[in-house]
Amino acid sequence: MKLSWLWVLVLSAFIVSACGDDESSFAPRDDESSSSIEEESSSSSVTLSRASAESNGSSSSSAKSSSSTDSKSSSSVKSSNSGTSVGSSAGRTCKQEGRESVALDENGQPADYICQGGFWVPLPKSSSSVKSSSSYFDMSKQYNDKEWIKYETFVDPRDNQEYRTIVHEAPAYNLTFVVFATNLNYGNMVTAKTATYSDETVEKFCYNDDPWYCENGFGGMYTWSEAMGLPRACDTVALGSTPECPDTISNADEAQRQGICPEGWHVMNGFEWRRMPTSEGFGAKPILSQVFGGSDDIGLAVLLGGWIYYDHEDGSFTHTSLDEYAYFWVVEETSPRNAGAVSLIRNTVNFSGERYKTSMVSVRCVKDY
Repeated sequence: MKLSWLWVLVLSAFIVSACGDDESSFAPRDDESSSSIEEESSSSSVTLSRASAESNGSSSSSAKSSSSTDSKSSSSVKSSNSGTSVGSSAGRTCKQEGRESVALDENGQPADYICQGGFWVPLPKSSSSVKSSSSYFDMSKQYNDKEWIKYETFVDPRDNQEYRTIVHEAPAYNLTFVVFATNLNYGNMVTAKTATYSDETVEKFCYNDDPWYCENGFGGMYTWSEAMGLPRACDTVALGSTPECPDTISNADEAQRQGICPEGWHVMNGFEWRRMPTSEGFGAKPILSQVFGGSDDIGLAVLLGGWIYYDHEDGSFTHTSLDEYAYFWVVEETSPRNAGAVSLIRNTVNFSGERYKTSMVSVRCVKDY
C-alpha cells in the first residue's frame, strides 16, 4: 500500500513538471529581434543618435530614456526607451505608434524613422534646411517699434531683397546718415567646402553654415576683400603691394567705398560708426537690438551674430561668439593681413578693433552723401 502511494506521488510530480514546461514553451515572443531598430525593454536603453551614428558606424554610444511617444520634427535626435539601431530599419516591426528614432540606412548613413502601422518607415526629408525662428532666436523684437523711430524700405535692385533703413542725424557735422537697419545679405551662400574665392562672384557665409541666419536679419558674413570689392589677394598682402592687389584706399576712416553694397551706398566706415549714440568703451545698448536685451534707441537693430574665424595653419573655419559679439568690417587696413572691425558686446563698444582679413564678419551699408 505504501509503495502504491509512492508511485502516485511520483506520477503527480511528473505531470506538474510537464505542464509547466508546456506553458513556458508557448509564452508569446517579442516581435522585435536584436537586429531591429529598437527593443521595447527597460533593461536595454541604448539608442543610436545621429552624432554617434556618424562617428561610430553601427555601434551605439549614448544611453537615453524617455516616456514620451509624441511625434516630433524629423530634424531632432530623439530619446528612446531602449534598443540598438543596426543597419537599414525600413520594414522592421515596432510597437510604439508615432515614435521616431534614428538608425543607419542601407547606405550606412544616419536616417530618421517613424513607427507607422507596426513597422519602421523612413521619414520624408525636409524640402528646406531653413528652420523656424522659434528654433533659434525670437526675432519678433528685432526692430524697435517706438513711435519716434521711422523705418523706410530700400529694395536692392541686384536681387530685389528688402532692407529696413533709418535716418540718423549728426548735427555737429551737419550730416544726415541713411543707414541699413539690417546686415547686408547679398551674394551666393557658400560653406568652407564649397567656397571658390573667385573674384568673379560675391560669396557670403552664414553662421554655422545655416541659411536661417542669413535670412533672418543676421545677414551674410564676408572676408574683408569681399566686403570692400577688392581682389581676394588683398586678404593676405598689403594694399598696393603686388600686381595681384594693386588697389589703395585713401582717407580710409571716412572713405565712402561701395564695396559689395548696392550702387549709391557704401560700407559703413569708422567715422560713421562713431557718430552712432554710443562711445568707445561704453555700453552698446542704444544700438543693440531688443532681441539681445538692448534699448535700440535709434532702431539700428544690431544683432550679436558672432563671426567666422579662418585658421591659416590648418585651413579650418570656426563659427564663434554668437549671442556674445557683433563684428562689422570698416574700410581701414591695419596691417598686410589685418583690417579694422567695429566690435560690440552688451556692455562695450570697440571702434578700433581688427580681425584677420580672411575672417568672415558682417557688413552695414550707408547711403552716399
